[in-house]
Amino acid sequence: MSKELAIIDLIAQLSGQTEALADDAYWDEPARLVYTTDMLVENRHFSLDYFSPKDLGWKAAAVNISDLAGMGAQLKCILISLGLPEHLPLAFVGELYQGFQSACQQFGGFIAGGDTVGSPTLTLNVTAIGTCPPGTHPGRRFAAQPGDWVIATGFHGLSKVGLEAFTHHWPDFNTSKQAHLHPLPQIKAGQVLASKFERYALMDSSDGLADALIKIGLSSKKPVVVEQRKLHIHPEVSAYAQQKISQNTALHAEQVALDTLLYGGEDFQLVAAVPEVDPDILAHFHVIGRVASDDLPPGAYLKNETSGPLTPLHLNQTYKHFQGESP
Repeated sequence: MSKELAIIDLIAQLSGQTEALADDAYWDEPARLVYTTDMLVENRHFSLDYFSPKDLGWKAAAVNISDLAGMGAQLKCILISLGLPEHLPLAFVGELYQGFQSACQQFGGFIAGGDTVGSPTLTLNVTAIGTCPPGTHPGRRFAAQPGDWVIATGFHGLSKVGLEAFTHHWPDFNTSKQAHLHPLPQIKAGQVLASKFERYALMDSSDGLADALIKIGLSSKKPVVVEQRKLHIHPEVSAYAQQKISQNTALHAEQVALDTLLYGGEDFQLVAAVPEVDPDILAHFHVIGRVASDDLPPGAYLKNETSGPLTPLHLNQTYKHFQGESP
């Protein structure tokens, strides 16, 4: 078990709020509000070598808005707490808030307050509050049932490729670089599901596609089976795989691309299990698998094109939030 999950389990035991901590955001049913918070720390989650202050403000807002999307909610407001090193000028803070404001304007919310403090490391903590209007229903990780269709938005793996391109100063990979700097929370896609279903499983893929699939399977106590041939591999992920094998001939391009797609992380797409699909859903999502019956242990599995044995997906290969944990 990762250190992050161990800490979450400890908090759940001490607070007695296991169900409240079951998703990336908290669903306050009487108020029909959704609450989430996330933190970005310099040189752990971002580098100012390639992030402009405005891009950084956007991303800090977007990662929280994505958690609202992962519950089928819409944005109401954000609160921002900043740990600021003394050397950062006021102009930097102004550009940072331009990014926050830009994200709020695009997704229909506003900045409601926050806090600032001096800090040796630039740290951004955002709390986002969302709403689920009457007649809509939030998505919960634990709601998948056998026979459900497993669906996902967009492409996965691009943010990982963008990070590698920035780190190694590679030219091109512009779509991937943009995906890393300027993720687009899938608010509209989440709201389509919230308005259509009373029961569906949903979360965002901030820690990777495999992470979302596994957590939906484990939380629902069901096996989620994804078909490799239905996974959408972006051309830049394929190009990245070719670049990697040119540097290490022991690697296989198809496996590198698949691992990047499954385990790359920070794509902020949506993954869901729904009882049916129709044109409204397929305008935002593509089908990647099904929830299987109980003859498999809970979790997530990959079915390859040769119909061979199912390959379990593993959380120990997904993004790690603490230094020193091997991916």
